[in-house]
Amino acid sequence: MASRGREGGRKRGGAAKPKEGNLVGAAVKKASAPPVKRHNDLPEVTIRVQRKSTHHRTDFDRKMAALKRLSDQGKLFKQANPVARDTSITGGFKDRIIRKIHNKYVKNNKGSDAQKAKDREAAERMKQRVRDQNPDHVWELQLGGPDEVSNLKLMDADTNQDIGTQIRVQIMNLPDGTPIRIEVVD
Repeated sequence: MASRGREGGRKRGGAAKPKEGNLVGAAVKKASAPPVKRHNDLPEVTIRVQRKSTHHRTDFDRKMAALKRLSDQGKLFKQANPVARDTSITGGFKDRIIRKIHNKYVKNNKGSDAQKAKDREAAERMKQRVRDQNPDHVWELQLGGPDEVSNLKLMDADTNQDIGTQIRVQIMNLPDGTPIRIEVVD
C-alpha cells in the first residue's frame, strides 16, 4: 500500500481531479483575463443597484451592506472581464454543505427511531434549501473580490443573478481598474 503521508506520498484528493491537456489548459488561460489592480488615478464611478420586489430582502441587504462597506473602504474596482475564476471553488461549495447536513443529521444520528425520522425530514428540507440557492461571491469577482471559499455565502439564486447583472451592465465599458462606489436604490 502506498504511503499517503506528507513524506512524498500522494496528495489527498489528487486522483479525483483530471489533468488538463495542453490545448484545454491554454484555452482556460486565454479565456480569463489577467487580474488587474485598482487605479486610483482614474475617476471613481458610482454604480446604483436597485432593490426589486422579487429580491429576497435579507440576502439583498446582506450583500449590499458588504459591498457598501468595501466601497467605503476604497476596495472596489472594475476587474478585467471575463474574471479569472476557479469553478471548483463554487462547484463543490453546495455539495460540501449538503454532505455536512447529511453527516450531522442522518449518518451520525444516534437518537431513537422517531428522532432519526424527524432529523431525516429536517435534513431533507435543509438540503433542498441549499440546492435552491447559489454560491455568491459576497465581494463580487467583477469588483476585485477574491475567488475563495471564505468569500462565498449561499444566496437566493434570482437575487444573486440580478445583482450581478445590474453591476455588470454598469461597469462593462469602464476601463479595468476603475474605482467603484456602490449606491443602493430602493
